[in-house]
Amino acid sequence: MKKTAFIPGSFDPITLGHYDLIERASKMFEKVVVAVMINGEKKFAFSPEERYRFAADGLKDLENVEVIYSEGMVCELAASLDAVIVKGVRNTTDFDYEYNLSLINRSAGDVETLLLPASPETSFISSTMVREFLRLEKDVTKYIPQNTKIESAGK
Repeated sequence: MKKTAFIPGSFDPITLGHYDLIERASKMFEKVVVAVMINGEKKFAFSPEERYRFAADGLKDLENVEVIYSEGMVCELAASLDAVIVKGVRNTTDFDYEYNLSLINRSAGDVETLLLPASPETSFISSTMVREFLRLEKDVTKYIPQNTKIESAGK
């Protein structure tokens, strides 16, 4: 039985949907490692340091949750932690995407993935939506974890 959940993501920025998923995982596993992923191919609104700070601040009330930032193959990181990958799915599009990634991670790294459906209260929240609200200078406090402070839409 695996005791560690590994939750990778871009968290650009972290949202209440992410928080809900991580909080739920923290009740199922002894330890949860949240990895703010660095991907040179992807264009982010916030730097890795900002995304890490948003996640660390937003998750600090969850005692068994550790936030790191990393790059590399998700399956290798999960294997090095002897962890199960945990991903949230909001809809069938998310499910199809994450299901295919789970097959890749199992094939490439012999790592299992647990897909958790989003809670109805947060299923409509996305980082893209939060970034757009920030760009339009709208209040995002009800869409991000309470300890997270985001002043602008990033770079």
